[in-house]
Amino acid sequence: MNVFCDTCTVNRHLDLENSKPDDRRYEEDREYLMKLLSGPVTSGTMKMFVNPSVLAQLEATRCKNPERAKALIAKAKGYHFTESSRTVFPISLSTPAQFLSQEQKAKLQRMVAKRPRLRDDEKIIADSAFHRDMDVLLTTDLELAGLEELGTVKVMLPKRLWEYYQASQA
Repeated sequence: MNVFCDTCTVNRHLDLENSKPDDRRYEEDREYLMKLLSGPVTSGTMKMFVNPSVLAQLEATRCKNPERAKALIAKAKGYHFTESSRTVFPISLSTPAQFLSQEQKAKLQRMVAKRPRLRDDEKIIADSAFHRDMDVLLTTDLELAGLEELGTVKVMLPKRLWEYYQASQA
Protein backbone atom coordinates (compact mmCIF):
# COMPACT_ATOMS: atom_id res chain seq x y z
CA MET A 1 0.00 0.00 0.00
CA ASN A 2 1.45 3.36 -1.05
CA VAL A 3 0.70 6.28 1.25
CA PHE A 4 1.40 9.90 0.36
CA CYS A 5 2.12 11.88 3.54
CA ASP A 6 1.37 15.57 3.82
CA THR A 7 3.32 18.12 5.82
CA CYS A 8 1.01 17.76 8.85
CA THR A 9 1.84 14.05 9.02
CA VAL A 10 5.61 14.67 8.94
CA ASN A 11 5.16 17.28 11.70
CA ARG A 12 3.19 14.80 13.83
CA HIS A 13 5.79 12.11 13.17
CA LEU A 14 8.50 14.42 14.47
CA ASP A 15 6.48 14.98 17.66
CA LEU A 16 5.66 11.33 18.44
CA GLU A 17 7.71 11.46 21.63
CA ASN A 18 5.66 14.41 22.95
CA SER A 19 2.50 13.43 24.76
CA LYS A 20 -0.40 15.87 25.07
CA PRO A 21 -2.87 14.12 27.40
CA ASP A 22 -5.31 17.05 27.25
CA ASP A 23 -5.57 16.91 23.46
CA ARG A 24 -7.63 13.86 22.48
CA ARG A 25 -7.24 14.42 18.70
CA TYR A 26 -3.48 14.73 18.96
CA GLU A 27 -3.19 11.64 21.15
CA GLU A 28 -5.38 9.57 18.78
CA ASP A 29 -3.26 10.59 15.77
CA ARG A 30 -0.11 9.88 17.74
CA GLU A 31 -1.31 6.42 18.85
CA TYR A 32 -2.29 5.27 15.37
CA LEU A 33 0.68 6.82 13.61
CA MET A 34 2.93 4.85 15.96
CA LYS A 35 0.98 1.66 15.15
CA LEU A 36 1.35 2.29 11.42
CA LEU A 37 5.08 3.01 11.69
CA SER A 38 5.87 0.05 13.91
CA GLY A 39 3.60 -2.38 12.03
CA PRO A 40 2.96 -2.18 8.28
CA VAL A 41 5.64 0.45 7.55
CA THR A 42 8.33 -1.56 9.36
CA SER A 43 7.20 -4.82 7.72
CA GLY A 44 7.23 -3.19 4.27
CA THR A 45 3.55 -3.81 3.49
CA MET A 46 3.00 -0.05 3.57
CA LYS A 47 5.31 2.60 2.11
CA MET A 48 5.09 6.23 3.11
CA PHE A 49 6.05 8.85 0.52
CA VAL A 50 6.82 12.55 0.35
CA ASN A 51 7.58 14.58 -2.77
CA PRO A 52 9.07 17.96 -3.73
CA SER A 53 5.94 19.86 -2.68
CA VAL A 54 6.09 18.43 0.85
CA LEU A 55 9.82 19.12 1.10
CA ALA A 56 9.25 22.71 -0.07
CA GLN A 57 6.66 23.25 2.69
CA LEU A 58 9.01 21.77 5.28
CA GLU A 59 11.84 23.96 4.01
CA ALA A 60 9.58 27.03 4.34
CA THR A 61 9.51 26.56 8.12
CA ARG A 62 13.22 27.45 8.16
CA CYS A 63 12.38 31.17 8.41
CA LYS A 64 10.23 30.68 11.49
CA ASN A 65 12.17 27.96 13.25
CA PRO A 66 15.46 26.81 11.65
CA GLU A 67 16.04 23.96 14.12
CA ARG A 68 12.57 22.51 13.59
CA ALA A 69 12.93 22.80 9.82
CA LYS A 70 16.19 20.89 9.98
CA ALA A 71 14.59 18.16 12.12
CA LEU A 72 11.53 17.95 9.83
CA ILE A 73 13.66 17.58 6.71
CA ALA A 74 15.77 14.90 8.41
CA LYS A 75 12.56 13.04 9.38
CA ALA A 76 11.20 13.34 5.82
CA LYS A 77 14.38 11.73 4.49
CA GLY A 78 13.27 8.54 6.25
CA TYR A 79 10.24 8.38 3.95
CA HIS A 80 10.28 7.07 0.41
CA PHE A 81 10.66 9.87 -2.09
CA THR A 82 8.68 10.25 -5.26
CA GLU A 83 9.75 12.83 -7.79
CA SER A 84 6.23 12.78 -9.15
CA SER A 85 4.80 16.24 -8.87
CA ARG A 86 2.05 17.93 -10.83
CA THR A 87 2.92 21.37 -9.51
CA VAL A 88 6.70 21.79 -9.64
CA PHE A 89 9.34 20.89 -12.22
CA PRO A 90 10.88 17.45 -11.73
CA ILE A 91 14.14 17.22 -9.82
CA SER A 92 15.81 15.05 -12.44
CA LEU A 93 15.44 15.08 -16.17
CA SER A 94 14.77 11.33 -16.14
CA THR A 95 11.29 12.05 -14.77
CA PRO A 96 9.14 13.75 -17.39
CA ALA A 97 7.05 16.69 -16.23
CA GLN A 98 3.36 15.88 -16.02
CA PHE A 99 1.39 18.92 -15.02
CA LEU A 100 -2.30 19.10 -14.23
CA SER A 101 -4.74 18.89 -17.11
CA GLN A 102 -7.31 21.66 -17.50
CA GLU A 103 -9.96 19.29 -16.12
CA GLN A 104 -7.82 18.46 -13.08
CA LYS A 105 -7.10 22.16 -12.46
CA ALA A 106 -10.82 22.96 -12.61
CA LYS A 107 -11.65 20.13 -10.20
CA LEU A 108 -8.97 21.32 -7.78
CA GLN A 109 -10.19 24.92 -7.98
CA ARG A 110 -13.77 23.84 -7.23
CA MET A 111 -12.59 21.78 -4.27
CA VAL A 112 -10.54 24.62 -2.79
CA ALA A 113 -13.35 27.13 -3.42
CA LYS A 114 -15.58 25.02 -1.17
CA ARG A 115 -12.86 24.81 1.50
CA PRO A 116 -10.73 27.99 1.30
CA ARG A 117 -8.57 26.94 4.24
CA LEU A 118 -7.10 24.21 2.01
CA ARG A 119 -5.56 26.79 -0.36
CA ASP A 120 -2.15 26.38 1.37
CA ASP A 121 -2.29 22.64 0.69
CA GLU A 122 -3.33 22.97 -2.95
CA LYS A 123 -0.03 21.62 -4.33
CA ILE A 124 -0.03 18.62 -2.01
CA ILE A 125 -3.66 17.90 -2.80
CA ALA A 126 -2.91 18.03 -6.53
CA ASP A 127 0.22 15.90 -6.22
CA SER A 128 -1.56 13.16 -4.28
CA ALA A 129 -4.99 13.25 -5.91
CA PHE A 130 -3.66 12.78 -9.41
CA HIS A 131 -0.78 10.40 -8.63
CA ARG A 132 -1.57 7.04 -10.17
CA ASP A 133 0.72 5.08 -7.81
CA MET A 134 -0.71 6.33 -4.50
CA ASP A 135 -3.54 4.65 -2.63
CA VAL A 136 -3.96 7.01 0.31
CA LEU A 137 -3.18 10.58 1.34
CA LEU A 138 -2.39 10.46 5.07
CA THR A 139 -3.06 13.67 6.96
CA THR A 140 -3.69 14.89 10.49
CA ASP A 141 -5.60 17.91 9.12
CA LEU A 142 -9.31 17.41 9.85
CA GLU A 143 -10.42 19.71 7.04
CA LEU A 144 -8.36 17.85 4.46
CA ALA A 145 -9.49 14.48 5.85
CA GLY A 146 -13.06 15.69 5.39
CA LEU A 147 -12.60 15.37 1.63
CA GLU A 148 -12.46 11.57 2.08
CA GLU A 149 -11.42 10.97 -1.52
CA LEU A 150 -9.45 12.85 -4.16
CA GLY A 151 -9.66 11.27 -7.56
CA THR A 152 -8.74 7.64 -6.88
CA VAL A 153 -6.84 8.46 -3.67
CA LYS A 154 -8.52 8.03 -0.29
CA VAL A 155 -7.81 10.76 2.30
CA MET A 156 -7.41 9.41 5.82
CA LEU A 157 -6.44 10.29 9.35
CA PRO A 158 -4.02 7.83 11.03
CA LYS A 159 -6.81 5.95 12.87
CA ARG A 160 -8.84 5.46 9.68
CA LEU A 161 -5.74 4.30 7.78
CA TRP A 162 -4.98 1.78 10.54
CA GLU A 163 -8.56 0.45 10.35
CA TYR A 164 -8.41 0.34 6.54
CA TYR A 165 -5.09 -1.51 6.66
CA GLN A 166 -6.39 -4.00 9.26
CA ALA A 167 -9.48 -4.70 7.13
CA SER A 168 -7.32 -5.24 4.03
CA GLN A 169 -5.29 -7.88 5.89
CA ALA A 170 -8.36 -9.87 7.02
